[in-house]
Amino acid sequence: GKKRKDGVVTEDTFIVGCARLGAEDVVIKAGKAKDLLKVDFGKPLHCLIIPGALHFKEEEMLRLWK
Repeated sequence: GKKRKDGVVTEDTFIVGCARLGAEDVVIKAGKAKDLLKVDFGKPLHCLIIPGALHFKEEEMLRLWK
């Protein structure tokens, strides 16, 4: 079997949280996990994205959602 790796996601991990993509009341927030825990994303459906290494252009774009 595969070994489990604990601690891969920490409170400082950069994540993107999304709710109701494609709807008029869409919510998208990007930032540290500890900060996004405080965000009320409202009703479902929700999506959590944990990106790998980002290109500087991707980082620039995600700053729009902080």
